[in-house]
Amino acid sequence: MKDAFTNRSGMFQTVLTTLNDDRYKPVWFNQPPVIFTTKAGQAADAVADLAKFCRAQGTGTTGAAQEKDREQREAVDATFPLARALVQWFGDQQDESNAGKVDLTQSDFRKLRDQQLLETLRLVRDLAKGVTTGALAADAVAYGVTAAAVQASDKEVEEYAAVIAAPQAGIADRKALTGQMRDRFNAVEDKFAVLDDMILQFNTTPAGRALIAAYQTSRVVRDLGAGPSPKQPPTPPPAK
Repeated sequence: MKDAFTNRSGMFQTVLTTLNDDRYKPVWFNQPPVIFTTKAGQAADAVADLAKFCRAQGTGTTGAAQEKDREQREAVDATFPLARALVQWFGDQQDESNAGKVDLTQSDFRKLRDQQLLETLRLVRDLAKGVTTGALAADAVAYGVTAAAVQASDKEVEEYAAVIAAPQAGIADRKALTGQMRDRFNAVEDKFAVLDDMILQFNTTPAGRALIAAYQTSRVVRDLGAGPSPKQPPTPPPAK
């Protein structure tokens, strides 16, 4: 979330904290004009909803990316041994064409981009499945090309397929929420603009005037910032 929005959010929270301070709440809560109490409650609800929205917008894609990486490793770990077994099996069957399709090193697998990797893993699995259901399935067992190995590969490959687009989807969702940010903040600001007008009616007593002063002070957007600016190096003396 941009600093400007963070600062505005901080202002909203500060105003609510001021209004609910023990020194000020008795002055306005359920006191004439009672509509102020209603409007203050609506503003508090709007701030709570805005906070939820900001948390959703600020949710990163790190978790989804880590899950995808984990599923990728598991899919490769389950399928790469099967690929190497198929290379040997097809080689002994003089089927160089199919052997060449899966003759990749583990490093080769790791270098493939997501969709390419998924297609390659599925190719290995499908070729192995064809072997384990073919006429020579019993002979292939000696090479490690077994129904159990195919099943293990299939499970991991499809789990990887299920999460492969998750990080990009998360980025898209976050972008969509970011596009709504300004309107959401402006809607909350409108709630406080009503309070700006209504609170002036409490100016008939010293306690009311103290409330107004504290409220108006809290309505200032302050730079909660990004930390102090780096120190500038001293200006060198002019050359003699």
